[in-house]
Amino acid sequence: MKKVARVIWTELMPRSPVFSTVDVAKRAGITLSNASRDLTNLEKSRMVTRIRRGLWAVTSHPDFSPYAVVPYLFAEHQGGYVSLLAALNLHGMMDQIPQLVHVVTRAQRPVLRTPVATYAFYRIERDLFGGFKLYRATGNFDIATPEKALFDTLYFSARKGRRFAFLPELELPAGFSTSEIEHWIELIGYPPLRTAVRRRWEALANRVGVGV
Repeated sequence: MKKVARVIWTELMPRSPVFSTVDVAKRAGITLSNASRDLTNLEKSRMVTRIRRGLWAVTSHPDFSPYAVVPYLFAEHQGGYVSLLAALNLHGMMDQIPQLVHVVTRAQRPVLRTPVATYAFYRIERDLFGGFKLYRATGNFDIATPEKALFDTLYFSARKGRRFAFLPELELPAGFSTSEIEHWIELIGYPPLRTAVRRRWEALANRVGVGV
């Protein structure tokens, strides 16, 4: 167990407070079963937290946040980015703190409940997957730009179920690009949905006092 603890604190933690059992096994030169056993013992000592099977974190680390877990929830060929209300809050566009971490993906996934947060995944069409950048303030993860986060929110509010149909008080940041919103709206392939999103954008723009 001491060897695993040393690997975590000297080799893995400088990179990220989130790591997998595979990472630990490779670095320590031990089998997966032995790595899992030692990590479970470290968890009992409250030195690490099990996020889900095969994924761990040192939640006391200053660089840890529930958002830092997001990149580790996908295989290399997949991917997702923080968006919707979670991103609007991180960008300072709304004060309300969401109860979920909203992640936009290209494939439907069930809600994931963990000890650190509940992750909700929202599938978007391939042409609309984009408009994100690396966020470093609370862990290295991809986050939608302010414009894309707002577009995603309008997009999903117009789809079946009317999720995010009500937006609380919203403040657009300095330099907010209305043309970027327009760009994403034009990429919506289904005309009725495109019209619905545009109407929501125009109503919101009128409410916050920006021209479209």
